[in-house]
Amino acid sequence: MKIAMIMLAAGNSRRFGANKLLYEVDGIPMYRHVLGQLIQVKRQLEEGLNRTYTGNLPDIKCRIAVVTQYDSIAETAVEQGIQVLYNPHPEKGISSSLRIGLNANLDADAALFTVSDQPWLTCDTICKLIQTFLDSGKEIAGISCQGKMGNPCIFSKKYYEELLSLEGDKGGKRVIMKHLEDTCIYEVNDARELEDIDYCK
Repeated sequence: MKIAMIMLAAGNSRRFGANKLLYEVDGIPMYRHVLGQLIQVKRQLEEGLNRTYTGNLPDIKCRIAVVTQYDSIAETAVEQGIQVLYNPHPEKGISSSLRIGLNANLDADAALFTVSDQPWLTCDTICKLIQTFLDSGKEIAGISCQGKMGNPCIFSKKYYEELLSLEGDKGGKRVIMKHLEDTCIYEVNDARELEDIDYCK
């Protein structure tokens, strides 16, 4: 089982007033919180460091990809041995980053998409989302807290074509809402994990 974990980090941060992905949360740029969790997920799932996630799952190979327009984010990813994909037209919306990331990883059996402005998202939640997806027999999985859906989400190959047809500022949620019968949900307890930061405080 090959899983591509695609971090979307190319947004223009219009509401934030600056590149919010470089805004420090607890002394670390926001995007590095998410990237660090993805690196932990890859290690735990591939090396079986936590049998809570790997005991009943198939052999998993994970690839992390970062889609960005920012050199500083790209440099950090390259230092970690992570695939970097540049988005030359981020003004075309999140769908443009999604398509770039997915087109470079069409060989994956499933694609997980996460945004870069959720600094409190945890490795544990991402691993349990993947486990829920694999255990469910369904082709899509997302996370929710008290009925509110958020990121990340994961799709099997079945939905790649539909994801690639998205345009503008429409992401994976558009596909999820069309196929709720084929979607399983992992419920998180801490609403802060789904919180994205849109305004400088």
